[in-house]
Amino acid sequence: MTDIKVFEGITSVSFNERLNGSVAAFRVFDKIGANGIDIDMISLDLALNDTLFAGFTLSDSDLAKLLPLLKSENITTPAVNCGNVKFVVKSEDMINTPGYAAKVFSALGSAGCVPLLVTTAVDEISVLVRDSDSADVGKALEKLFV
Repeated sequence: MTDIKVFEGITSVSFNERLNGSVAAFRVFDKIGANGIDIDMISLDLALNDTLFAGFTLSDSDLAKLLPLLKSENITTPAVNCGNVKFVVKSEDMINTPGYAAKVFSALGSAGCVPLLVTTAVDEISVLVRDSDSADVGKALEKLFV
């Protein structure tokens, strides 16, 4: 059985940080937690030239609390995208089943949607899409899994 949950009003935040010994992104995550901001869909990637790419999502309503925390760590040019929709596809059938994620990407493709962010777990795929794509993505996922 596949469970699909939908969360509206989601902001994505991403930034690049040149690493020079300490990692500001880690301090930012400490401050975010200490300020009661719930983040999700965390993505960290060490790109070329010792540059860390960090991305995550949070509720649109927490953005005003987040921005000063980023600024306090000299992260002054984050890419911020508000008003998105997160789909969470969860199924124990994903465990040790090659091609399951491909089905989700196929549904996104059939809806004409390019996701803003994707994270996975053993039995779960979270996909962040623009609000304008959400109805088509929802229909495509339901058609595929329900």
